[in-house]
Amino acid sequence: MYKRIIVKIGTGVISRQDGKLDSEVLKELVDQVAELRKKRVEVIIVTSGAVGTGRSLLKLDGANSVVEKQVFAAVGQVKLMSMYAEYFGKHGFVCAQVLATKEDFRDKEHYQNMRNCMLNLLQDNVVPVVNENDVVAVAELVFTDNDELAGLIAEQLDVDAVITLTSVEGVFAGDPANPGSKVIREIECSKIDSYEKYITSDKSTSGRGGMLTKFAIAKKLCGEGIAVHIANGHRKDVLLEIVAGNNIGTKFVPHRA
Repeated sequence: MYKRIIVKIGTGVISRQDGKLDSEVLKELVDQVAELRKKRVEVIIVTSGAVGTGRSLLKLDGANSVVEKQVFAAVGQVKLMSMYAEYFGKHGFVCAQVLATKEDFRDKEHYQNMRNCMLNLLQDNVVPVVNENDVVAVAELVFTDNDELAGLIAEQLDVDAVITLTSVEGVFAGDPANPGSKVIREIECSKIDSYEKYITSDKSTSGRGGMLTKFAIAKKLCGEGIAVHIANGHRKDVLLEIVAGNNIGTKFVPHRA
């Protein structure tokens, strides 16, 4: 179905209730990505979780300050990547760390260098694992969240689809807390404005993002011919099911040239 995709893994997907990294969920997602790679689907992972991982390794006072979040990210990124490397290694794959800031997308030379690097990684059968460089990010260089980062990379690498894994089933036609609300399975890009009424500004407790940002990114990408899927990252074989064309989560059906 797709030849090149981005898998964006949200904080809420790979975090337990206590805020620590859920290694079992991470391993299951890596297993699925490895299966897709064996089917010759190129996969770029955009991952959250460095700050949360750092929190589980280091105890600091005033943990909401920018400086301490940078410390958590610096410590946590090492552990997070070591786990990705271990899990991919069991399948015979090598992964690569790519850290990005907004400046990389504003500077033409940085942008091209980053694009060339990731294309070469894919060509060499390496799985790029991308995260925001929280260690050096300051206010004007911080992405809205990793949904924005995934969207920028999608445009940069001309991917076929972005699969955004989150802690909900997709876009609901109504309040997700209402048992009567159902997931909207497909949203045609040409009719996307009619669905904005269902989007709220609520955010998860663990991440910076929310459905409002996801919807905005999906709207932009599907207008450029890139499909977007929003689905529950805890669903069994979610990535394999989506790439196989099964009706999972919400699909934003793009304009076709």
